[in-house]
Amino acid sequence: MFCPLCAPRRPVLLGLALGLCAVAVAQGPREQRPRYVLQTLDADHDGTLSAHEIAAASAALRTLDRNGDGELTPDELEPPRTDAGASPEQLVTQLMSFDRNGDGVLTPEELPERMRSIFTRADKNKDGKLTPDEIRQMAMRTGSPNGHESGPRTASGMMRQDPILNALDTDHDGVISTAEIKAASTSLLTLDADHDGAIAPQEMRVRQQTPAERVSHMLDEFDTNKDGKLSRDEVPDGMRSRFAAADKNGDGFLDSAELLEMSATMQQSRPEGNRDSAPTPDAQPKGQHD
Repeated sequence: MFCPLCAPRRPVLLGLALGLCAVAVAQGPREQRPRYVLQTLDADHDGTLSAHEIAAASAALRTLDRNGDGELTPDELEPPRTDAGASPEQLVTQLMSFDRNGDGVLTPEELPERMRSIFTRADKNKDGKLTPDEIRQMAMRTGSPNGHESGPRTASGMMRQDPILNALDTDHDGVISTAEIKAASTSLLTLDADHDGAIAPQEMRVRQQTPAERVSHMLDEFDTNKDGKLSRDEVPDGMRSRFAAADKNGDGFLDSAELLEMSATMQQSRPEGNRDSAPTPDAQPKGQHD
């Protein structure tokens, strides 16, 4: 799928553009990527966690601890990014190169038209100016696996949906601590429903989000002013063509009820084989699919 944001003239902006285009891509058939943690635990990649693999779970999980702090944070439960593009400081340098009048901030007219949706998302205080700090914050949100700041709160959906992560994160705080890594073998055995000493694919199948959970996720992800609804400026680019039809009361916003109806309509319109996949971003945790 072509998206004009994915073809910026400056290569250093490619990672940022790709992150913003992910929503549009999500409207089509979803690519079924391996579940990263399962792939790490399943040493022989046969889709089942054997008794030996369960016993070796703690050692396998420690290989994911990229910063060596003894625990696994949400970013470490995803593959290392190879498309992250520019660092926050590189993005500041590159975007501020469009500051034609040299006043230290960007205005929409200073940016190429193809990049103006980036401006809307980055201008958090809605003052019509983009500061270097707002650019840094945008880069941090776009660079994280879920498209926004990583942390225990933003990891909660991923942890709940994936039975493996849910079992490992015994205190459900969004981080797999040193103690939880040490107890991994015991925790994983809670998924062994038939008590045969192994965990079969059906015993660790990712739970699908309910329509209400999808709407809650969309509001958490895109409702920048936290007023409980989405304006046209707040919705992802891939949803704007549906905005008018979804705005049933014509007030210029999508509230929870309208988003729920839109989500249900999009779900029904998907091909039969894809209806279990969510039509909204991150309905399944990225990198954590069956």
